[in-house]
Amino acid sequence: MKQVAILSIDGGGIRGVIPGTILQLIEEKIQEKTQNPQARLVDYFDFVAGTSTGGILGCGMLMPDQADPTRPKFSMEEVVNLYMENGGAIFKKPFGHKLRTVFGIKEAKYPNKALLQALEKYFGNVYLSELMKPCLFASYDIESRSAKFFKHGYACKDESHDFFVKDLAQATAAAPTYFEAALIKSRFGSAYPLIDGGVFANNPAMCAYAEARKCTFGNIENPTSKDMLMISLGTGSVKESFPFEKARRFGLVQWIKPLIDIMMSGNSETVSHQLKWLFDAGNNQNGFIRVEPDLHEASPDMDDASPKNLNALKNAAIKYVKDHPEQINEIVTKLIENQRGK
Repeated sequence: MKQVAILSIDGGGIRGVIPGTILQLIEEKIQEKTQNPQARLVDYFDFVAGTSTGGILGCGMLMPDQADPTRPKFSMEEVVNLYMENGGAIFKKPFGHKLRTVFGIKEAKYPNKALLQALEKYFGNVYLSELMKPCLFASYDIESRSAKFFKHGYACKDESHDFFVKDLAQATAAAPTYFEAALIKSRFGSAYPLIDGGVFANNPAMCAYAEARKCTFGNIENPTSKDMLMISLGTGSVKESFPFEKARRFGLVQWIKPLIDIMMSGNSETVSHQLKWLFDAGNNQNGFIRVEPDLHEASPDMDDASPKNLNALKNAAIKYVKDHPEQINEIVTKLIENQRGK
């Protein structure tokens, strides 16, 4: 019986190369197994969710081709190239910016010009309502102090909930200390001051589950865990510890980076734990698949976009796929069979 196929992608800055590359390899395996070089990953999912870098990957995956809006504009390889080709410029600190911001202490660490240019190049003037599948992307409103979810369903019904994809991508990725907050406007004209959704939902899989529960997918209305196939991707497991004798002397400045890392990884682990038990309770233990690769030689820093680290991130993803053939083949088989309604 067909299930609702859900894809969820964590936040993690430049480490988005890892889930992006894994999704690229899954797409290529689907093409090989179906003997259809035109097959795209978006064909096999009913709902997509992302936070921060995961939101950018999700938007890229769902972008319609202007020549044929029923088909995606990009392959997953092309989506990953957004990082490979633009990462170095996005995470670059011009000397003048360093001086003006006192090396990122007075203002954001990076100017967002290169990021905005990359988002404009990839997403143009496409609206959220024009994306190919139901989706959800997380951000946070710093004035109303509330979560802000960009929802495809809402956007299709009401212009006040519709946004340029390039704007929502900027908002979901406006990581505090790294980039300035985003002030974006809906299609209706309402303004929202937003920051990275990773501050509350770095792993958006539970948000995706809650939203999908309210939706109808073909003959499946208000699906529960027993009706779902959820693939949740992390951006690399961070194992860095903070020794007590060192951390006990941390002050405000020293705690900023560790707190961001702990907050992100802690949220991701907690959500995965909750969903595992939720799917177990629905007697669908194999319906939730969490993919959380090790970083291996790659840096855990979310802003290390050096050529060496970009290659290391890509290699970490390739190594994960090679070292976990059973899990990857299970995902590919489940997606293909699910699309066929088996």
